[in-house]
Amino acid sequence: MRSDRRRWPQSEKVWRQFALLDLMMERMGVDQLAAARKCHGTVLAKARKTCLACPFHRECSDVLEGGGDIAGLIRSCPNAGFFKECMPGKRPV
Repeated sequence: MRSDRRRWPQSEKVWRQFALLDLMMERMGVDQLAAARKCHGTVLAKARKTCLACPFHRECSDVLEGGGDIAGLIRSCPNAGFFKECMPGKRPV
């Protein structure tokens, strides 16, 4: 039986951060299938973990959900290398 009153307090943060990472990948033009296949999914899992611990999550949310320019945001993003590795044309490892 499911009870919304007994949810883990961090669950909303986790899902919100995952949605931000998905939106960032979409806005960056990341090949999401290549990202999921890279090192059998471990690279994507690491990127999600990095996103969860990111100190810039509020800024990220403001830019992505507000339709702002992501150029400045990507300079401070700890997942910038991941996004670059997963751009179209890169082969999964």
